[in-house]
Amino acid sequence: MKKNETLDFTFLKEEQIWGGGALEVMKRYGTKVAPTDLTVILGGMMTHVGERTSENDLTCISWSAAEFLRFKPSRYVTIVWNHGHQDERGGLNLNIRYSSARPVLPPSEASKISPSGLRVLSGICVAEYGEYPQTVADESTSKRLERLHSSRSLRPTGKNYTFDSVGLACFDTPFKTTSYQEYEMDGKRYIRVPGRPYDDDSKLSTGGCVEIGKPYWVEVQPIEWLMDPSGTMVAKKCLFAGIQFDTKKEYNGDFKRTFMKHYLDTYFAKEMEPTERSAEREAEKPKKIDARLGGLKAKLKQLEDKEEIKKKLSARTPERLEKAAEIKQNRLVREALLPVYRQILSEKNNLEVRQAFREMIRPYMEQELKIKQEFTEKLARQRREKGK
Repeated sequence: MKKNETLDFTFLKEEQIWGGGALEVMKRYGTKVAPTDLTVILGGMMTHVGERTSENDLTCISWSAAEFLRFKPSRYVTIVWNHGHQDERGGLNLNIRYSSARPVLPPSEASKISPSGLRVLSGICVAEYGEYPQTVADESTSKRLERLHSSRSLRPTGKNYTFDSVGLACFDTPFKTTSYQEYEMDGKRYIRVPGRPYDDDSKLSTGGCVEIGKPYWVEVQPIEWLMDPSGTMVAKKCLFAGIQFDTKKEYNGDFKRTFMKHYLDTYFAKEMEPTERSAEREAEKPKKIDARLGGLKAKLKQLEDKEEIKKKLSARTPERLEKAAEIKQNRLVREALLPVYRQILSEKNNLEVRQAFREMIRPYMEQELKIKQEFTEKLARQRREKGK
């Protein structure tokens, strides 16, 4: 795969799940799918508790990429229920957040990568590629992680995972990002996620139910994929939940135009990359930030060098308000940069650029505050002396 290129993920089509044309891995492994612990913590729905996959894991409901054709125009997406039956398949509104996501790589994308950890499961080839938070840590590990986190002794790796902070019942509220830092302890990596279960059936692999608001430590692990003979790679488990399929009211089956596809491209595809590829991407960020800020730095220098600003300020300002003139000059510099700053803020995925910009103008803001304090103190001294 080319440098800085991300994979083009999708979901399963209806004909790939059921019927004579279904993928071989769906026929052999079965249509039921299990959620990761993270999926359950994020609100993945687990109805019909007791339904299990061919590996004896509890199941969840999952999105497909197909429109639900019972109605035209369709306002629903076809889902795979916990039981996996074709004759009882159903549809869900586009704006719900409790269905789970099972990413898929089509052959054209799967051919770009080199999976590892190959093994055979019931005649199916299973491989590993990428990494993602999946399994909740055991109780003793969780307590230790929480203790170290409270004392700020955990080492962040610099990587973050992005999800939706909006509640499961807020159907008309659009996506709002929330990021969870990745931490390292004893050679393993974890994220800390607050529980927001769908209901009391939201069970973890440990056997316990998810509690609202309780912090859970979820280990980052290799993602397992079912390798179909056609070249398609299907995630063995649902990897996340809590994301709306789309914000529109109707769906015509064009998955590429959905919000879910945007989420897969913008966040999941980048955050699931193997550590070495993530490191490459992180190494490129300073160069990109410098390029974006290059014009701003030039503008800043140009404003600093403008002697006419200083002359105008000194001409208008009495001598005793010399410090106030310096304040005005700083303000002019900052106000001149504000339009560019607003443009940066209006764009997406530019946290690093915004932070770098703030750092760039921080000296002016600090200097302005210092000047104001000095000037206030000077006036106070003059009033005291005058009073004497």
